[in-house]
Amino acid sequence: MSLLEVRGVTHFYGQARALDEVSFDCEQGEFFTLFGPSGAGKTTLLELIAGIQTGYQGAIKIRGRDLAGAPIQERHVAMAFENYALYPHLSVRENIAFPLRSPRAADIGEAAIAKKVRWISDELGIGDLLDRNPAQLSGGQKQRVSLARALVRDADVYLLDEPIAHLDAKLRTVARANLKAMAGNLGATIVYVTHDYREALGLSDRVLVLDQGRVLQVADPRTIYHQPATDTVGRLVGDPAMNLLDGVLSAGAGNPVFTSAGIDFHLNGKLADEAGRRLAAGKPEARLGVRPSAVSAGTGADDPQATRLPVYALEGGAQGRLAFFEVGAAFLGGSVTRAADIPFKGELQVKIDGNRGHLFNASFPMHPPGPAETLKHR
Repeated sequence: MSLLEVRGVTHFYGQARALDEVSFDCEQGEFFTLFGPSGAGKTTLLELIAGIQTGYQGAIKIRGRDLAGAPIQERHVAMAFENYALYPHLSVRENIAFPLRSPRAADIGEAAIAKKVRWISDELGIGDLLDRNPAQLSGGQKQRVSLARALVRDADVYLLDEPIAHLDAKLRTVARANLKAMAGNLGATIVYVTHDYREALGLSDRVLVLDQGRVLQVADPRTIYHQPATDTVGRLVGDPAMNLLDGVLSAGAGNPVFTSAGIDFHLNGKLADEAGRRLAAGKPEARLGVRPSAVSAGTGADDPQATRLPVYALEGGAQGRLAFFEVGAAFLGGSVTRAADIPFKGELQVKIDGNRGHLFNASFPMHPPGPAETLKHR
């Protein structure tokens, strides 16, 4: 039996379906992340588990106990909110200690409370703020106080709603490391919400990808990144964003060929195998997904397995350069393998690493992004 079980949960806001048959299990001591874009239903799901929202179809269980109708205080969960929800009239110390002094908390004594408050505040780098009031804190400091107030409790499940979203980049990196370490030290079961794929992949034992209230994939971080179940998952995870091209497969003279906007790409490796299976099943239409790091672009002798394309744009970076090529209304980004100057519209040979690409069924309408947009986490 899993510690947390969610079975077929559906929830509406009026006529709008916020969650659609969501199911997953979370094990004891697992760091489990709900990942997806804004509006995917992540916070709604947390609030249903916590009892802040009600009126859902399906079942939510903790340690086998169905939570339907259970009041918030009897669910044995702790939640950190994205909007902090601090008590403005209490100091930081009192805010963190508040759940330890509630009537339903175990009576552990003031000395033990002070010790726990000091430990969690030092872990989160707010030990010097304990005597301040929330009005004297920055947004990032308030968020860490909210997180400390949740983690200081003894709970079956800790529900963390984008708890470090408002920290600056350096503090976010430190907070991620602290969170992971604390989770391991506590043996805590954490359900974590984020729209940042780096947090999802870096912190989690497993990730649930949620979009428009539907579960797209549940897997470990490596599988989510390298074997996305759908084109939407591939698009959401990674920066620069995954290249996505719509086209048609054909047998070709040797290996299969993928044709998009009249441009042929020769497939190899796993892509060729997948193309063969699709053609045998009578499904030649596909959406090619491949990350820019798996597309090589360079000069040199003509390669019959490469596609010659004029450069549309170049983007420099600390780890190399990216070249962008027009493919109909879409753009294909690839890593430039040579450092020589490349003139605008100069042609490069483009090859796709077939062992790192994917063929999907299209699950959303494509729109023509510009090169700059393909670099964004979408």
